[in-house]
Amino acid sequence: MRSRINVDLVALVLAISLSLGVVLLMVVVMINVIDHQTPTQTLGENATQVIVAIVGGLVGILGSYIGSRIERRRHDDTPNSPR
Repeated sequence: MRSRINVDLVALVLAISLSLGVVLLMVVVMINVIDHQTPTQTLGENATQVIVAIVGGLVGILGSYIGSRIERRRHDDTPNSPR
């Protein structure tokens, strides 16, 4: 009989994409610092707004998905009682 790994693939993909986005952002900033030889490299306003929107969106989607899964499990675990 096959053993089933209890991993939620949607949450895993969202978490990996969030981590990958943060790592790529750090790499880009490091390349800019090394290329310009200035330790005080800053991002422009537009780039900052795009980064905040993408990271905030991924965190929001991941949080709402995990929250709905927890609520669904809690709802499935409660016995049906007549009201």
